[in-house]
Amino acid sequence: MSEQNSSHENNDYTFLREKINERPINKRKVFRQSLLTIALAVTFALVACFVFFFFEKGTLNSFNQAPEPEKVELKLLEPTEEILPEDMLIEDVVEPEPVIEIPDNTEAIADAIAAYQPDIDDYQGIFNKMKAVAAESRKSMVNVTAIQDKTTWLNSSYENQAKTMGLIIEDNGTDLFILADAGILSDSNEILVSFQNTQECSASVKAVDPFTNYAILTVPLDELNDTTKSAITYATLANSQLSCKPGDIVLAIGDPLGYGSSIGYGMLTSTGYEINGIDHNYSLLTTDIYGSATGSGVLINRNGSVIGIIDQSYNKSENKNLVSAVGVTELRRLIEDMCNDVARPHMGVHVTNVSSTAMRYYKVPIGAYITDIEMDSPAMQGGIHKGDVITAMNDAVITSVLDYELEINACKPQDEVVVTVSRLNGDTYIDMDIKVTLSE
Repeated sequence: MSEQNSSHENNDYTFLREKINERPINKRKVFRQSLLTIALAVTFALVACFVFFFFEKGTLNSFNQAPEPEKVELKLLEPTEEILPEDMLIEDVVEPEPVIEIPDNTEAIADAIAAYQPDIDDYQGIFNKMKAVAAESRKSMVNVTAIQDKTTWLNSSYENQAKTMGLIIEDNGTDLFILADAGILSDSNEILVSFQNTQECSASVKAVDPFTNYAILTVPLDELNDTTKSAITYATLANSQLSCKPGDIVLAIGDPLGYGSSIGYGMLTSTGYEINGIDHNYSLLTTDIYGSATGSGVLINRNGSVIGIIDQSYNKSENKNLVSAVGVTELRRLIEDMCNDVARPHMGVHVTNVSSTAMRYYKVPIGAYITDIEMDSPAMQGGIHKGDVITAMNDAVITSVLDYELEINACKPQDEVVVTVSRLNGDTYIDMDIKVTLSE
């Protein structure tokens, strides 16, 4: 029985001992499938690269990139454009009244005016109006503090602070531009700007002009709170060449006295003194306002427009405490270039106009007379001498300092210019063409 059962079981599981033959591989089909897989992979990779490039370089950049900064352009108010206090009054429109003949009381009116004696209230009223103009203009000024970490000879560290006043010039949509004296900024570890509403922000140096020692500081607009944004104003620049005359009333605001926030009243005493700067000349505005030899700030006219940047370094020794300023008309192009990151060309000469006396008696040709040359400047390296007269640049005729400045402003650093100079040779002047490569 057992044998039968065993035999039966063996018959039931016989199929388990059957040999299963592997299905033959279709190599051609496998090859086609492999090629299809590779083609799909390559196609996917190409599509992925295209999509990534498109979004990374195109669409996404439009969202991720910061807006292009706006170009700063400074406008000078001409005398006819300046708004006078009386122009801001709104006159009511009234119907014309019938003409009534009034007896001639001219003599009586003149006698009444002569008999009137102004009192202290009238005098104070005038100063109250000037004080109001100064207070409004101070909204465009900030306190600049440069912090320097110092170490004594005993190795103990301390913090040194230098202060000056800054002028809010303009913004480019992302940063606020402030004009300040660069003398206090060297070796500073931090620069702080304090606004009139007491908000304090860190500032960065955007540009420094080594020839005038002015700097442009920047403060990000998004760091200013709403109160500060509504409190500040941008400086209004007047045409200092056309609107300034000796005897005009002016106000010195900022820090003319060296005591922090201060103010001075007075008048212009002269406007014709010329500062022979390097490649550019500037006008010096002098006043009868007593101030500090280290004062800073701006000069404004009676309408509150800025006419000059206070700079006491050009004062004569006998006038070192009288407030003087550099006219903004000549500084406008420099300030614009620093705000817009425009590299200014440099030749390295100090020039002045040839006077009629020099032309008549000494036969000096008309042009830009070179009074001095900077050491190792492009002009000196090119062979230009002190006493030469620049009469042409790249075939453009030069008859004055203004012509020279216009031509060099049209150039760029590294440009090679042909400078025609007249040089004294014995008793006569001879013309020479000199090639000069401008620097920055």
